[in-house]
Amino acid sequence: MLRISPENEEQMQFLFNLYLTDDEMLNFWKPPVRINETVDVMIYPGFRDNLEQLFKLKSIPYHIKVADFGRYLESKQETAPRRKKPLKEEERRLRDDSTKNLDLFLGEYHSYDNIVQWLKNLEMQFKDIVKVTSIGVTSEGRTIYGVKLGTKHANSAAPVVWIDAGIHAREWAAVHTALYLIKQLIAEYYLNSKIANYLGQLDIYIYPCLNPDGYEYTRLKPNDPSVRLWRKNRGSTKFCKWKDGNQQCCQGVDLNRNFAFHFGEIGSSSSPCSDLYHGKEAFSEPETRQNFLSCRAVRDAVLSLRNRMQAYITLHTYSQLWIYPYSNAFLSYSSDVKDLKAVAAEAVKAIKQLYGTNYHYGTGPEKLNFADAFSGGSSDWAKATGNVKYSYTIELRPSKLSWNGFILDKRELIPTGKETFEGIKVVIDKVIDEVNKQGMTVLPDIKARYDSVI
Repeated sequence: MLRISPENEEQMQFLFNLYLTDDEMLNFWKPPVRINETVDVMIYPGFRDNLEQLFKLKSIPYHIKVADFGRYLESKQETAPRRKKPLKEEERRLRDDSTKNLDLFLGEYHSYDNIVQWLKNLEMQFKDIVKVTSIGVTSEGRTIYGVKLGTKHANSAAPVVWIDAGIHAREWAAVHTALYLIKQLIAEYYLNSKIANYLGQLDIYIYPCLNPDGYEYTRLKPNDPSVRLWRKNRGSTKFCKWKDGNQQCCQGVDLNRNFAFHFGEIGSSSSPCSDLYHGKEAFSEPETRQNFLSCRAVRDAVLSLRNRMQAYITLHTYSQLWIYPYSNAFLSYSSDVKDLKAVAAEAVKAIKQLYGTNYHYGTGPEKLNFADAFSGGSSDWAKATGNVKYSYTIELRPSKLSWNGFILDKRELIPTGKETFEGIKVVIDKVIDEVNKQGMTVLPDIKARYDSVI
């Protein structure tokens, strides 16, 4: 892992051209965006010497952050020991308080099979508020499962809040955060009148892993950077080409570039070997049915709830950003951007109040850089085509200055879930407030429900 520090426009352009290549020997964790802002890139064996020579030739400052990333990944597989001494105040946001949970599921990374079984167990235990749902089947035959949380399971016409995660395979912490949200909504329903009100008035859909094929692939060899840091799905169609006398085969699509919003434009790639490959066309075609099913599944599910969905939230890692539409161009906004911005500001404030974690909010190009504009994203599509009022992409911990953002320390998993929940509650509160003003649903007798539990 190299950390690079471009000092002028020429160096920036050189790095950006490297970023746009489809060379599998390079893996940029974040694109080059500004002069004097560090860029982290993982170099695969056999290419390091050549790249370092190029950097020296162009006088680009860099240093080796991690000499052997495989060994680093191996070290992260070990469970961090519990601290015996009280944490210092400045370490509060790193604390692991998983002992307070009702079960031992949280605070660890789990297989997709275990996640699905956990969801089904929740449905059995809490039938009054939990219903397991599915929205599609992947190319490798995995069903994309989630849950609907709410008290109105039969023929519900309640307003909907949608939360998903794991559309990018390597973003394990996003998957865990979605699981934390499920757990807390269920647990607090029986103890907290505010959460009971959420599930009494809304249907909250949570899909913790939209890309289970990719997610499971990253778990096959967690110590191999080329596997653990896989981003795309595992579509079975392969593209092969000859390079330097060797055949190079690529597969998979970046599912968050495959939605029909300015498809195939900026921030995506037409090269099947690129991490940003957008696919042959938005959502795919019937004859390429084995590909892109996660996108088709989300599309059909969101459109089926089109008249009810009030919020769409997709969880990613990393950068500590709360992003609202649109991300396809600088100064591209929805007509109600003031409303989205106001809620985002309150959500970021709520997050900070818990552990002091600093999030920034805005559109992608605003908060990152014009170079970070991208098209074909799910939250932009949900806003533009799904007509969802509050549509957000949340980039979770750590900040974009971190070099190991996709390998979040397990001690940070539960705190990440906690602070994210605080931000999402701001969105849900706003949805309920507007629903009540519009008279979209009849208020249940929440107090009676709360009193009966207590």
